[in-house]
Amino acid sequence: MSDPLLILKGEIKRLGFVSNEKISLFGYFTGNEKNQADVLSLLDDCDTDKEKRDYLRSLISQPEQPVGGDFPNVTSLQRAIEDVRTELNLKMESGFKKVHNALETSLYSPGFVTETDKGKEFSLPPNKNSTDVSEKDIQDYFMNECGVLRNYVPIKNKLKLTVEDTRNSPVLGTRKPDFVFIPKNSHLDYLNVMAIGEVKKRTGENFSNAQIGQAISFGEKLLQLQPRRSFVLVLLTNCITIDIYRVTRVDNHQKTQFTYEYVAPRPLEYNSTDDNGWKYMVTIMESSPQDLGWVEPSLKFDDNIITLTRAIGVGRTSIVYEGKHNNESVAVKMVKKADYLPCIKTEVDALKDLSKLGSPHIPRILFQNEDTLVMTPVGERINNLRKKDIKDIITTLQKVHSSGIIHRDLRKLNFLRNLDDLSENILIVDWGYSTNDSDSTTFAGALECMPDHILQSLINGEEIVYGPQVDLVCFVRLFYLMLHRPTLDRVPFDKDDNIKERAHILLNFWKDSKQSDVWNNIYEAIDSTSYDQLIRELERLF
Repeated sequence: MSDPLLILKGEIKRLGFVSNEKISLFGYFTGNEKNQADVLSLLDDCDTDKEKRDYLRSLISQPEQPVGGDFPNVTSLQRAIEDVRTELNLKMESGFKKVHNALETSLYSPGFVTETDKGKEFSLPPNKNSTDVSEKDIQDYFMNECGVLRNYVPIKNKLKLTVEDTRNSPVLGTRKPDFVFIPKNSHLDYLNVMAIGEVKKRTGENFSNAQIGQAISFGEKLLQLQPRRSFVLVLLTNCITIDIYRVTRVDNHQKTQFTYEYVAPRPLEYNSTDDNGWKYMVTIMESSPQDLGWVEPSLKFDDNIITLTRAIGVGRTSIVYEGKHNNESVAVKMVKKADYLPCIKTEVDALKDLSKLGSPHIPRILFQNEDTLVMTPVGERINNLRKKDIKDIITTLQKVHSSGIIHRDLRKLNFLRNLDDLSENILIVDWGYSTNDSDSTTFAGALECMPDHILQSLINGEEIVYGPQVDLVCFVRLFYLMLHRPTLDRVPFDKDDNIKERAHILLNFWKDSKQSDVWNNIYEAIDSTSYDQLIRELERLF
């Protein structure tokens, strides 16, 4: 496994910090080993090098001293979020009044069980009297106490939600928060997550900027995965104290922003008189999904109701769900943020234009609005291609190209199989980055499958013109990677981290891969745009 400190030092050098900043950052990470993985995770969420530099600078800047008895790290929290999400409109509201009042009402309502009935959960965390414990020990203790709480007879029948350990489950697409709240007797799916939390080891009086930022980023991610929801509660605890944040999404024209509110830290151990975090934990578990901001996963298009049933996949710009319409399965694609609305429009235009082909290998639009597409059929991801798929894909691409459209993002994730069809047809999906033949535009697609001339254009900083050969080369290189399965880390098209250096590496890789008559013949068919010859050459590999 790679050393996080070495990776961080490499990033610091690459981002061009001046000498004194480098020294400060090297010293910070050398002395804060526990934060290295969290910082790497947050850096990965930053979209630009500027955001990365701003965030790293926030770690070595001196926070202002808090005023009065409020949350002791408001200023550093504000700085951390502002630096990681520089374009967000941050608004910290003292006391978290709305949620706080709702919790208070529930906590002290008639019938709330007594101290004797409640027991003494969270009273002996391993880090209470010792600092020589691992973060995993603290997390294990928390999960065990939540299990005791869930099964404690005096209150178990009042609990509507349960805490699920998700440390090893990518419940938020590829992200793994430590725990989530889901309704009792439901399955673990991000459509069912009501609230979210992290258990972290804390060395100072407060959680670090990186720990707070990571927890809040999980809240932002959940709001992207549940697009109709407006807010979510995020918990951050070390089993001694607990912080609660509310992350709220505000969708403005062409931009999604987040605001943040908080409850000042509370002691997690139960106390009958103090306003403590244990009572907040119980109250959240007794709350209905609607009280916590959850929205029924259904959509309405005129008189047509679409009920979302499960999550299928998460991409950079959108989330795809399986839904039901009149008991028939449909695919529902929703943009994650208002920033990506142009992708939906591009996809709608392309699919409407291609609908005249009547192809079983291209999705058909049933309903649409500004940020959502409902399509049929529903497909499942593939691991391998079948011989029949070769002809189906290439002849479909030939028809698409004849219509003047280039997909320009052909990769493994954009080929699905329709398992409800007796023929189990292959589907070509995700047309949000399609373009017109011979148009010059910005780069899009999976870098590892791109033709040599596009890789060279990226290296030289030249304008890129897309034509039919781009799709054919991408498909052939995708097929090659599926056959030989070399180790090639995917580079997203909109990350600017050493993309020229990566393009150089891929140019050399693909140069070596052509050292055979079989693949030379395949590339000759592409160069002459001979679709039939390409089918014959590829089918010989089966």
